[in-house]
Amino acid sequence: MAKQKQWTASSMGRKGGKARAALHSKRELREFAKNAGRKPKLTGKEWKRLFAKLDAGRTQHECAREFGISTRTIGRGVARRKAGGAK
Repeated sequence: MAKQKQWTASSMGRKGGKARAALHSKRELREFAKNAGRKPKLTGKEWKRLFAKLDAGRTQHECAREFGISTRTIGRGVARRKAGGAK
């Protein structure tokens, strides 16, 4: 009897995707994908409040402590805002 190959994370992921595709329609798979990924740290309203506080002169560090997020998250949001992106 031949020895089976070890499963890797990528091979398990490929098999899982194929098995899922065989069980569900394309419409169902699109619905699953909409809910995939990490939940946003802040909602749109929270970003607006945060930017208002920053515009009023609060520091990123103060806002990070108040909103319970990292200063790096705020920095990325500020960069997106300057670039004209969403938020």
